[in-house]
Amino acid sequence: LSAGPSFLPMNTANMLRLVALAAIWGGSFLFMRIAAPVLGPAVLIEYRVGFAALFLALVAWVFHLRGKGAPLDVRRHWKHYLILGLFNSALPFLLFAFAARTLSASVLSVLNATAPMWGALVGAAWARQRVSGSGALGLLLGTCGVALLVGFDHVAERPGAGIAVGAALVAAFSYSVASQYAKSAQGGENKVAPFANAHGSMWAAAILVLPLVALFPAP
Repeated sequence: LSAGPSFLPMNTANMLRLVALAAIWGGSFLFMRIAAPVLGPAVLIEYRVGFAALFLALVAWVFHLRGKGAPLDVRRHWKHYLILGLFNSALPFLLFAFAARTLSASVLSVLNATAPMWGALVGAAWARQRVSGSGALGLLLGTCGVALLVGFDHVAERPGAGIAVGAALVAAFSYSVASQYAKSAQGGENKVAPFANAHGSMWAAAILVLPLVALFPAP
């Protein structure tokens, strides 16, 4: 019998889940494009991570009542939550919200799609993972595709578009840094449950963004 990977068929249910996931992820850029010019990046993202942290706290409380899960070990993992909250939420969310004041939601989505390409480069530098020839070709083609899609979009002619594109690219790069950090920080006694990672990092992101609300209030 073959020991190779098995692939599940793309049935209707799986296709609907994929479409729903794409709509949820892509919809965030549409909402940012609408809200960022009104609220400003700092206020918008503080609302985003703050409400997310409160919702996850409610979920954690329900789990606790049912005898499931464990409370956040803040004293032990606070540095981990701060680093993950910075690179996986606070920094990329703020940069995307800043870029959303100039770029369209579709361009933001395209720039966000560079995260896997950044991931390959960060992985090669961080974990010294070798990039194969086909992988390098894929990176090159992906970079060219993003450049074409963004460069030929009319929003590229807007004032400040170059800075906005750069901010969005740094945001995608930040996701890759967070991913590599999370992988390297999950060894031995440092292992943190996935839900605790999400819960703790959202509170950390809310704390990190909060001072910026006073410095950059809503317009």
